[in-house]
Amino acid sequence: MVDPAPARAGSLSGTASIRERMALPPDAVFEAVLIDAAIADAPARELGRARLQPAGQPPFRFSIPYRDSDVTPRGRYTVRATVRQGDRLLFTTDTFTPVLTGGPSQPLNLVLVAVDGARRPARPSALGRLPASWRGDLPGAGGTTRWQVDLAASGSFQLRQTFLNRPAPNQFDDIGRWRLEPGTDRLVLQGGREAPVLFQPVAGGEQLRKLDLQGKPIQSRHNDLLQRLAAPEPIEPRLHLLGMFSYLADAARIRLCATGASLPVAMEGDYRRLERAYLQALPAGTAGRPLLVNLEGLIAARPSAEPGRAPERSLVVERFVGVHPGKRCPQAPGAPTARAPLAKPELRGTLWRLQALQDGSGPKLSEPPGRPAELLLATDSERVSGSGGCNRLIGGFQLNGEQLRFSPLASTQMACAPSAMAFERRYGEALQRVRRWNIDKRNLLLQDAQGRTLLIFTATPQNP
Repeated sequence: MVDPAPARAGSLSGTASIRERMALPPDAVFEAVLIDAAIADAPARELGRARLQPAGQPPFRFSIPYRDSDVTPRGRYTVRATVRQGDRLLFTTDTFTPVLTGGPSQPLNLVLVAVDGARRPARPSALGRLPASWRGDLPGAGGTTRWQVDLAASGSFQLRQTFLNRPAPNQFDDIGRWRLEPGTDRLVLQGGREAPVLFQPVAGGEQLRKLDLQGKPIQSRHNDLLQRLAAPEPIEPRLHLLGMFSYLADAARIRLCATGASLPVAMEGDYRRLERAYLQALPAGTAGRPLLVNLEGLIAARPSAEPGRAPERSLVVERFVGVHPGKRCPQAPGAPTARAPLAKPELRGTLWRLQALQDGSGPKLSEPPGRPAELLLATDSERVSGSGGCNRLIGGFQLNGEQLRFSPLASTQMACAPSAMAFERRYGEALQRVRRWNIDKRNLLLQDAQGRTLLIFTATPQNP
């Protein structure tokens, strides 16, 4: 009997580093896995694994053993690396790095990116232990608003405003980055709004005092405090998002532009449209490259793709909007999110920017003071959102053919220049008088019951 030839073994060596300058916890674990991602819709096949427990500090040096017989010309091989602390994912690779391509073997140099919750907090002392949630009901001219702020040690935040005396839709969600101002310890939340939201931590972070737009205490006898909750109760924000999306075999991830967080993408909702558009937009030979995408989504807990892991916060794609090859996230924090290019404008689903207000209650305004005033009518619900040039707006609408009517709109309660506030009042009153609509080329005309044009909008170019 002839003995079978022994299986020949190979190894793949390299180093992995992380971008952030921070010390890892002593119980962190590093893993590097060699996978075959040749079949796009099938689970990736694992060929070998290296594990460092404890991980120590980066850079991590690893060597992954594998069997030569497992490597075929049809394969598409890459290395996926992670750093975990228990069930919590701290760092991960988010790009496709081809290996075992048949050329000369070179040591790998991987770069891992931080997942939300992995970064060191900027100034934890004034806020107390993080993560944490604060909640409070703050009275205002338009009624009582329930505020909730969630802060992560990574420097990211979630914010929800709920207008308690308004019918649904009556919530504004926002995400972004937070910081504490040196010297004052004022908490600055910079997200997708026109202006940052400011709070003053009180009693070591047990309370957050709401400040005005200039960072001053609000002069009022009413409550201006949010109370720290006994345990974090993070919201599940639903909002418009930009992010760098990538797909490697059975794993889809997105790095959110607003926070820098890297999240898995759940394969539900409108995910398949996103995946198809992403694969079609990829240049040849660039499998796994991140591309900028634009969508409406929900950030919520979903089961982990890896057996035995706890559920993790993931992105659920509720409506895919567009993919933008060659584009990157906006550089400035809180930069306005971009939407997909439009072939021709439709009333619903188009971001309309105000060009003229001619309601008869004052001079015609072709250039509104403050920031641009915008309007967006949802495609899947009778929900309208936008901006009045100072505050964000949200409400409902009724559409019947050429007839259009807006419900009373709720707004955030920011203080801006008097001219901008005066314009915003006129703008809101004009929207309440709208009864008809018409699109002329790329312009939207909103008219009253007598057919007089009150507001003129134009479709935005919407290029990232």
